[in-house]
Amino acid sequence: MKNSRFIKRVLAILVVFGLVLSLAACKKKTAEQPQQSSQNKNIEEKITLTFTHMFTNDGSAISDGFYNALNEYKKAHPNVTIKQEALSHDTYETKIKTLAAGGELPDVFVIKGSMVDPFYNNGQIAPLNDALDSDMAWKNSFVEGAFDDFKRGDKILGIPIQVQPTSLIFYNREIFKEAGINEFPKDWNEFKDAVKKLRAKGYIPITAGNKGKWLVESCILSTLGDRFTGTDWFVSIRDRKGAKFTDPEFVNALRAIDELVKMKAFNSDINSLDNNQQRTLYYNKKAAMFFEGGWAISLVTNEAPKDVLDATELAIIPPVPGGKGLPNTVSGGAGWAFQINANLDGSKKNAAIELLKALSSEAYSRPMLEKGGFPATKVTNYDESKLSTLAKKYQQLAKNIKYVPVYDVQLSPGVIEVMNSGLQDMIIGTLTPEKLAQKIQQEYEREASK
Repeated sequence: MKNSRFIKRVLAILVVFGLVLSLAACKKKTAEQPQQSSQNKNIEEKITLTFTHMFTNDGSAISDGFYNALNEYKKAHPNVTIKQEALSHDTYETKIKTLAAGGELPDVFVIKGSMVDPFYNNGQIAPLNDALDSDMAWKNSFVEGAFDDFKRGDKILGIPIQVQPTSLIFYNREIFKEAGINEFPKDWNEFKDAVKKLRAKGYIPITAGNKGKWLVESCILSTLGDRFTGTDWFVSIRDRKGAKFTDPEFVNALRAIDELVKMKAFNSDINSLDNNQQRTLYYNKKAAMFFEGGWAISLVTNEAPKDVLDATELAIIPPVPGGKGLPNTVSGGAGWAFQINANLDGSKKNAAIELLKALSSEAYSRPMLEKGGFPATKVTNYDESKLSTLAKKYQQLAKNIKYVPVYDVQLSPGVIEVMNSGLQDMIIGTLTPEKLAQKIQQEYEREASK
């Protein structure tokens, strides 16, 4: 009897203990359910990002890197749909300004250095410091100075797409020899002599496509101007410390371009062609050289006939007599950067930030570098054998190059519009260098008086 009672008591205790454990487990499961449900929701949530950019899958170094990284992102984020619109450079620049003016910016886009202030002041973009500081490996992956064009104080307002020169001279060595020019001119006077010799041989000395209005300023004047003025002059202009566009040294830079026009150094339809069309005259051996940025290295490698490619050399604008600038400077920098719409929040903002990380990862940078591009991040492992001959020629040239500011990256859109439109007018002879300098200065002072 005693044993029977004892067994019953033990069984009762076990039953009660089991009920307690069961209730505890139920409570734990109930408590965990919302968190698990939330996690599953985040994983499965469908997100759509609109993305307008200027990478048209044209076979350039930056295009290859961009689409490689974009595809990697899509694989890693199957829940994110990206509705992208790829436009040509000139079309994109016009459209993004129009979208900004109408308050209709996409979720992700590309921004130029000169757009930072108006976009930021209008609340359309926000600093990316928090995202960068929360991932120091990402922040520290960028090359020195990569953020310079997109910093306002301590605020970082863009993720640079690349860091590259905007002013290189691509020239045909064999055409130069045919004209009696056995080496690239050492100074500006020799350069003008070369122009005369090339013209005498029936060649267009310099093919240029300034339809978009930026090429003469960004690829020629930004560097040629520095040759005459020195970089301190530009810094004074940018920071409004007293320099003027009517200063003799800047006017002399405009006169130098005007002199080339009068010497018939350029093709007559310079304002009707874009930068892609300008290269056709070079490929067809009708022109001896052209000015363009580092992005053209991979394009020439892909597009030029083999004999033209083999004869192509690279140089920079030579020093000018009495100039205040250094002889080895080249306009360059990041210029453009990725940004996201300031209105994004929550999971959509997180997805956009992850896209920016992908577009500055090795999946983006390595293909770009191997094709002769200029990534903004450090690339430690890449196949040097994939570098083209032209890319290797640039690497040799770049050892002595120092970057100086690009005018249309660091000056206001209003000043640049007057400058670039005025350069078109000066090229066709309806505006003198002196009058152009005055017009730019007037806009510069008008903006200061606001």
